[in-house]
Formats: sequence, C-alpha cells, structure tokens
Amino acid sequence: MKSRLLIFVIIFGLGAIAVGWVYESSLGPKEEKARLVIPDDIDFFLTNMHYRVLNADGELDFQLHSPRLEHYPHNDVSNIEVPSMQVYTKSDPWQIDAVTGEYLHGKDLLRLRQEVVMQKQGTQPMQVYTESIRFEPNRDLVTAESDILMVGQQVRIEAERAVFNLADEVYKFKKTRAVYHREDS
Repeated sequence: MKSRLLIFVIIFGLGAIAVGWVYESSLGPKEEKARLVIPDDIDFFLTNMHYRVLNADGELDFQLHSPRLEHYPHNDVSNIEVPSMQVYTKSDPWQIDAVTGEYLHGKDLLRLRQEVVMQKQGTQPMQVYTESIRFEPNRDLVTAESDILMVGQQVRIEAERAVFNLADEVYKFKKTRAVYHREDS
C-alpha cells in the first residue's frame, strides 16, 4: 500500500510541476529575438545613425542621418541606406536626400544616388533634382554627376552637369537651358 501511495504522490507531483510550467510559460511575455542576417564581409553596421560634423569654429558643418550604414573593410567603403543630410552654409542650409549612398573613407567623399533631391531653404529657396551627386565635405563642394533640374522662385535650369560650391555660393552648370521669370513690379 505504501508503494502505491508513493507512486501516486510522484505522479501527482510531476503532474503539478507540468501544470505549473505550462501556466507559467503562458503568463510570461513572449520575447522574440530579431533575426539579423549579418554578412561576413562587413566589420560593423549602424542602425538609426546620426552623424554630426563641426567646423573649425565649433559650429555644426553638416549632419547625416540614415536608418542603416554598413562598413566594408576590404575597400574601406560604407553603404548608406536612405541618406538624409543637412549642410549648413553662411546663409541658408541645404537639405539633401537620396535612396542610396556610399562613403569612401580614404577619399573623404560621399556619393548619393537615386532620386537625389537638394533643397536650399531660407529666403531664396530652390530645389535640385538629379540621380547622382558627389559631396566633398572638406571643400563644401557638391558635384551633380548626371542631368539636373534646378527650380527656384524665378528660374528653371536644366543642365548636363553642375558644381555647387556651397561655401562661396557659386554654382556652375554645363550645357544649360534656363528659363527666367521676371517679377512684374
């Protein structure tokens, strides 16, 4: 009789443990770990990146935002998803957005590609549309590497290529077609 009681207590105990485990697992929050696929040819990646650069006077020179950046050590290049940057000049800042970008670390050169939109904000706003630009931060120089369309309040310029010296606010265009609308006084 004692052996039956002992077996009954063991079975009852195991049943209680099983019921408690099932109950406890149903109460706890279900945490799911993100399944990140990390390629073996990158040495680091950043998500929700906010990169700020100060000039020699300690003022904000430009800042770059991206949901993801991946660095490839073999060629020292970083690929940037949906880059968005603000470049601060003496007068009005520029907002530059694109679908993709790449930063060549050794050359200190940022290339933005696909649906590039540059917007000068402030008193004389303008928009520039192109498919590819090069930004040289140390020279505040933007070179549009493909056809551009620049639209301002009184001007519309189409060109095969353009160079924007943001520091001196000098813009050069190659093979240009422009329409200027004069405001009537």
